[in-house]
Amino acid sequence: MDVLLLQSGQDIEEEMEQLKLSQSYRLGEWAQSQFPAYDNKNCGIKVQAVSKSAVLPTSPPPVRITLPERSRKNAPQKRESLTVKITLPERSRKNAPQKRESLTVKITPPEQDKKNASQDGQLLSERITPPEQHRKNAPRMGAASEKVMLSDQRTEKTYEELASLASSVVLVGVHDNRGTLIGTGSGIMIGRRGYILTNNHVASGGCFYTVRIEEDDRVYKTEEVIKYNSVLDLAVLRIDRTLQPLPVYGGRQKLARGQRVVAIGSPLGLFNSVSDGIISGFRVIDDVDMIQFTAPISHGSSGGALLNMYGEVIGISTAGIDEGQNINLAIGYEGINLFIQGFTG
Repeated sequence: MDVLLLQSGQDIEEEMEQLKLSQSYRLGEWAQSQFPAYDNKNCGIKVQAVSKSAVLPTSPPPVRITLPERSRKNAPQKRESLTVKITLPERSRKNAPQKRESLTVKITPPEQDKKNASQDGQLLSERITPPEQHRKNAPRMGAASEKVMLSDQRTEKTYEELASLASSVVLVGVHDNRGTLIGTGSGIMIGRRGYILTNNHVASGGCFYTVRIEEDDRVYKTEEVIKYNSVLDLAVLRIDRTLQPLPVYGGRQKLARGQRVVAIGSPLGLFNSVSDGIISGFRVIDDVDMIQFTAPISHGSSGGALLNMYGEVIGISTAGIDEGQNINLAIGYEGINLFIQGFTG
């Protein structure tokens, strides 16, 4: 018997129910059903008796549901391991032998109890050998880069090592036309062929100059002012002697406040005194970039070296503010490098 079930989306009203176009059934009961036949010509209703009784179950049949493995908490603990073959890529081992061995890995599913796992069910992290151990014949990657980095590394000098650089800092005596000493200053060796850098205000006003070098009893007299710049307050003298110049910083990194520095000069004629401090700021005075530092200097220190901890000249001591404490200024390495071009050979 074919049955068409029409389900209403709402309750059937009483007037519609009296038309006998539908019939209700109750599940779970024994009943004899009669299904009305619809006559589309006169819209009449014919009732046909059903020869057989419809048997309706008292409850729907049970449904058997099979849960996936991961949601079956009471499933047996024993699980099979998964075998995976891993081959390392060729591009990461350029000089390794052409013959390569595959790496076999046992992977244990996460549901397995680690305590009761067998030797074949060890964790992935315990069974994988780092790739480096399979590269016995391959050269270490990045060896050339490491060599370059090692050669580029610098080591800071101790204060004793920095103080030994005073042999490249000189005492400059300024004399008038009668030979009288009218002032002193300091200077830095910048070129092997006798070139010495000092401040222009040290050299100006003198008729000739005397230069003293550490561990050299001779006093070198010169009248040669090779170059000077009154704006940068720099000047180059020359003496007849081979010198050991100090390296001037090239600016691989910008200087920073708080950076340690060492000053070497001859304050008040005290030959090659050494003091230490830090960079305390950066100033622009009369359109000239200056380094402010705390290493003590005095009159006579002008033209002396301001060094970083690698023994490089980052400035030349130029001025100090007497009204304050340890407020000192130096011409920076940028101006120095521009000024001494052609004299450093």
